[in-house]
Amino acid sequence: MTDGPPTWAGLSDSESFQVWDAYGEFASFERTYDSGRWPSIREPVPSVTWDLAQERPTSPTGAWGPAVEPDDVNALLNDAFKSCVEREEWLYALDWQHPCYRFWPHRMTEPENKNSWVVPVFPDDDYYIFLAQDFSFGTFGHPWEASLCVYGERLLEAVEARNNNVLSSVLRRDGRML
Repeated sequence: MTDGPPTWAGLSDSESFQVWDAYGEFASFERTYDSGRWPSIREPVPSVTWDLAQERPTSPTGAWGPAVEPDDVNALLNDAFKSCVEREEWLYALDWQHPCYRFWPHRMTEPENKNSWVVPVFPDDDYYIFLAQDFSFGTFGHPWEASLCVYGERLLEAVEARNNNVLSSVLRRDGRML
């Protein structure tokens, strides 16, 4: 992190509820352990959803081993976020049932360090969502499906241009299974 302005700033409860409500309308978000009802959102067009796991859990609390390194995913996405926002522009960072934040990608100095992330992009134990202020691009990390949906033309282009096999196994494009 930097000694300058903060990288993360907490949202008030009121603002968190407003953003979650707007996101729920936008993406039809539904928290569920039922794999038959995943991906838990209506994945926007355009979008790509990557598989982050080698094995699927046998239960909602089952362990799964990541096929990719969480720190690599966080670093890749932070680099892509930086290409999509102005230097002082922030994104929403939502963590289901936990505090939510404004996040300034350009202020993150060590994105590969998991201790730098108040809310990581990589969904290791909950739904993690990063959103442009106008919802035009973002990510949806699903902890039980072990997947990461990246949507919005600008962010998808940025991720694909920077992705050196950090994300390699595509589950869905535009919400459709491959």
